[in-house]
Amino acid sequence: MFSSGNITEKLRIASFNCSGETVVDLYAGIGYLTLHYLVHAGASFVHACEQNPHAVNALRRNLELNGAAQRCQVHQGDNRQLSLCDVADRVNLGLIPSSEEGWPTACRLLKRETGGVLHIHQYVSSHPQKPNPALLLQNLCLQEVSDPSSPAWKATRESDTADSRESAPGLDRRAVKADWQAWSKAAACRIAALLLEIQGQPWRTHILHIEHVKAYAPHVDHIVLDLDCRPICVVMGTCLYVLETKVDISN
Repeated sequence: MFSSGNITEKLRIASFNCSGETVVDLYAGIGYLTLHYLVHAGASFVHACEQNPHAVNALRRNLELNGAAQRCQVHQGDNRQLSLCDVADRVNLGLIPSSEEGWPTACRLLKRETGGVLHIHQYVSSHPQKPNPALLLQNLCLQEVSDPSSPAWKATRESDTADSRESAPGLDRRAVKADWQAWSKAAACRIAALLLEIQGQPWRTHILHIEHVKAYAPHVDHIVLDLDCRPICVVMGTCLYVLETKVDISN
């Protein structure tokens, strides 16, 4: 909870503009990310989920100390049993090594009409000398993540903080980042399938950003995938509105 390697993610969340948003933190702990959404990012309301009773006690106290208790509802217990749905503009899935068990819950929580953003934490392994099985899933994806001009592609090319693996001779950092991108594409596909199953309509998933938080172990990195999820009808409705506007102007 107090790893110094996580400070960049705390600061990143603090820089978000969540004004008017309802956020769900599926793995709130003592509030080390929940509080940043409330105090710094300006979220209107946060639903904080936590199973450990000791962490829940500390979370409630931290909310009081920071004057944020009135804008946060704490849900103690297994978040997979959460009764909420159709409430979230943003869902934080801060469980490592993987938050995949919480993906169906997150998909259920997103607002049905407008969608929202998922922040998915994951430990991703890199194997420079072996093909990543996740690459095989890329052809199954129809997301806009293969365009070199996209934020996801650029994110995999940006330099990151030096870590313990830089001492490994002959290690191609671009290949390592390609593993992050491959996992993110596969995750985007899986989330799209879950949304179709849970929400009963097709959704568009789009990688906004891949954040490198820290190196966890040799060839293992903690990353966060920012995934934008929108119902197809919302995207289509926007396009139709633009077309109608053009017709009006031409007339």
